[in-house]
Amino acid sequence: MHGDSMKKFTGSVRKVLAVIMCVSMLSAMTLCLTGCDFFTGLSKGFKASQKDLSKAELARILVVAISDEKSVSDAYSKIPESQLDSISYSVFAEYCSILRKNSQVHGTADSFRFLSGTEKEEYFRTIDSDAGDTYKSISEYGEMEVVELCYSKDRDSKAAPVRFILADNEGTYSIGGDYVTDSMFAYSYIRRYFDMIDDGNVDGLEAIIKSSYDSDIYLNSVIKAKAGYIADYYKLKVRTSTKDFELKILSPTRISYRIPEVVSDYNDSIVSKNISLRVNKNGSFCILDHIPSSIGEISLYRNGVSKLRMGSTYSQSEIYRLLGEPKLSTVSNGVVALAYKGVTLRFSAEVKDGKWSAGRLFSIVVRNQGDFSLGDDIYVGMNVSELLLVYPMFDESNYQSSFKNVDGEFTLAFQFDAFGNVTRIDLGESVG
Repeated sequence: MHGDSMKKFTGSVRKVLAVIMCVSMLSAMTLCLTGCDFFTGLSKGFKASQKDLSKAELARILVVAISDEKSVSDAYSKIPESQLDSISYSVFAEYCSILRKNSQVHGTADSFRFLSGTEKEEYFRTIDSDAGDTYKSISEYGEMEVVELCYSKDRDSKAAPVRFILADNEGTYSIGGDYVTDSMFAYSYIRRYFDMIDDGNVDGLEAIIKSSYDSDIYLNSVIKAKAGYIADYYKLKVRTSTKDFELKILSPTRISYRIPEVVSDYNDSIVSKNISLRVNKNGSFCILDHIPSSIGEISLYRNGVSKLRMGSTYSQSEIYRLLGEPKLSTVSNGVVALAYKGVTLRFSAEVKDGKWSAGRLFSIVVRNQGDFSLGDDIYVGMNVSELLLVYPMFDESNYQSSFKNVDGEFTLAFQFDAFGNVTRIDLGESVG
């Protein structure tokens, strides 16, 4: 062939080959897409063609998935789509994993049972306890059966029982999609709280607890002070690692944990404490973590200078030298009361012939603004928000707390006016 003819022929061959390759690629892509659709459709078709499981069969499959991690995928595949109630595999697997951890405390589950009607009502009452008009009720999730794992050889019969629910729709049972999904949301939220504690992340804690405080008194600075107090408390007082907290209740409206080892308020023993998450009526989460409002020793100040120490004994002349002569002095039944401008002091004293020479300070009542205060930052007239910057957890203990020194135990308490301003401060010896 001539050169020009050869070029034309070669070009034609290339075009033909290109068309053949393009058709082949499109055919392969079509086959792949068709194949993927085929297998997806086959899976859906398989689940759709499955017959509904009985209550006992569905419970048994879930118990197997909880007991053995390797059985989760197989268990999920055996549940008809309608009885999965839109639960994804990842949510199903995570839910089983949480229950499995609790189950392992008991040992190996070898059977299960359905709670009786009375037992079920009691269980739901426990979840709803103190819900009132504030928190969501478990009853919002409709009719349910409660399944409990059983152990012939229970390693820890005192641990919380492992339970899950089956939604009952007029005799047709399912995993309960909303119940499980909402349970996992709540669980993730409180675990996030624990993660922030582990990391000492005050900003993260502040963001998490913010929804728990909706009154005007909770300024951003107050919530931040609370978050810092929480972080310090867990660092100094809680001996149990957050991963070892004991899960007591797992539900969409309440998650409850027990913390086994916590140093007591006065650092003289090891106690346990509980922590819960509740869901408000509006759907927001509320962390209920009662943390004691510990306070340091408090003394009586005059014009910013410490003058008298609670529990200490002073002579009459010494008191007059430190505070001046009182506006009013009374003696009755071994108690001496001295009234100064804005403050009343009480001493237990030995009285002879209506006179006393020395007394032990056991009560201070501050009623008005003036020269007297309980330290630089505790005084009549301060606002409740200012008080919470000093003692971030006082609102959780009815605005009172106590401290000990070598001379006794003393309680600090506050009263407020309608605007949240301190009108009276009581510091007195704790009785009983």
